[in-house]
Amino acid sequence: MANAVVQPIEVAQQTRTPSLGTLNYTNQDYFSLKTRLRDLIKEQFLGNFNDLFESSLAIMLVELFSFAADTVNFKNDQTANEVYIDSVGEVANAFRIAKAVGFSPTPPIASRAMFSATIPSVLSADLAIPGGTTLPIVTDQNETISYQLYPADLLGNPSLGEDIVIPAGNLTNTRVVGLEGSGRTDTFVGNGQTSQTITLTNLPVIYDSVLVAVDGIRWAQVDYFTDNQKRREYRVEFDSNWTAFVVFGSSRAGLIPSNGSQITVTYRVGGGARGNIVTGAANIQRNFVVNGLGFPIPVTFTNYTKGEFGYDGDGINEVRQKLPAYLRTQDRAVTGADYKTLADQYVTPYLGQIGKSTAVLRNQGCSGNILDLYVLARDGSAGLQRASDQMKGSLAGFIDDRKMATDHVCIRDGTVIPVDVAIDVVVDKFFLKLKEELNVRLTNQANQFFSLNNWEYGQTLRDTDLIKALSEVAEVRQFDVTFTTDDAGNSGDLVAAKYYEIVRPDSISVSFTFQ
Repeated sequence: MANAVVQPIEVAQQTRTPSLGTLNYTNQDYFSLKTRLRDLIKEQFLGNFNDLFESSLAIMLVELFSFAADTVNFKNDQTANEVYIDSVGEVANAFRIAKAVGFSPTPPIASRAMFSATIPSVLSADLAIPGGTTLPIVTDQNETISYQLYPADLLGNPSLGEDIVIPAGNLTNTRVVGLEGSGRTDTFVGNGQTSQTITLTNLPVIYDSVLVAVDGIRWAQVDYFTDNQKRREYRVEFDSNWTAFVVFGSSRAGLIPSNGSQITVTYRVGGGARGNIVTGAANIQRNFVVNGLGFPIPVTFTNYTKGEFGYDGDGINEVRQKLPAYLRTQDRAVTGADYKTLADQYVTPYLGQIGKSTAVLRNQGCSGNILDLYVLARDGSAGLQRASDQMKGSLAGFIDDRKMATDHVCIRDGTVIPVDVAIDVVVDKFFLKLKEELNVRLTNQANQFFSLNNWEYGQTLRDTDLIKALSEVAEVRQFDVTFTTDDAGNSGDLVAAKYYEIVRPDSISVSFTFQ
């Protein structure tokens, strides 16, 4: 046995791979796979197998394999695309990527308008109107929406939980804030477990509207549990449908609601550009009781400003654009691009959000650390308007917490160049019956071209660029585009913008010539 030789079961050798001259890994669709399989069979069998006519069993098997391989290849490609922010196609997956890196897409924002409350004659006692009174309003699109009314504080923001008062001896109160949407209240029971998460029952939940009380004590909303202390705090997360989730702490970071505690969550649902009503859209009368009087008093509510700041919430395009910039900035301002990113992504619950900004470093004399931040607030889905003083003040405080200590930031108003866009097209008379459809398609292409995501300060508007975008409508034979601004010297086929100016369409018209 001492001289016994241990024989291996198998000796590893290099595998001899047969040569497959036509094998490649490029075309993975059904028809390419079928063709390549037929060619492979002919090559491998050297003409000894000729059963390749369309009704044969061999072709059936080839087609079944091609279909299965095409489906697998498609799903593999789709899965690969969904893990990268540049190629993701599903909103839910874009939100998962954002959550993985700590980025929070902006939820829907409620439109805001100022209202007056008027009574027909003066009273000897104060008339108190409950805060949160809801008014149904019919929009221009014949859609009924809800506005809730609250008294305005000194800054013009709503004072939640307070009554609207028409003082004795007065006919009206003009400091009434209307917020689109409606209020909801959900109740839950604490389970005493770590990181208890509760799902709110109504959606879409409006940005910064969630208030939580545990056993009647108001808790504070935070972005992160960071203090390693048992504080009364909670976080709010959203999914792609704008369902809200309230998350509590672990007793090491954030307090856990005790087992059996009563959790009350009040919040608002709605939001979106549909709430941007025109001035005077509401003229509604409601009756309210005054203490000491035996009859109700009619109160007329009218919005004397337009509804503004309504936002539908970030979609996949917004997440795809904002996320990389957010990661580069790391929530601090060092470079000019950092200042621009922080401003572009700044959102408030009642004052709207920044639509476009640009950061400009002064280079004159001793002003090396002075930076001018030009901003414009979002107006609707694609418009821009001057930001209010309150908005700019709020933004200044936000920037100050993140800027370099040696930098001085001046927040200034950007300038919009309104442009009337006239599109003249020549179309074959065969398509005359499709005029309305072509008009919609061309208008949609133009609106996409002028999307806020595609425009920056100082960007020049050229007719050739717009024509290139419109050329997606293949039925059109010829385009002629003319731009008109308040400056005749800056009109025609080109509109130039300075570093603090941005081009926005004021009107888009399409004219047809059928030949």
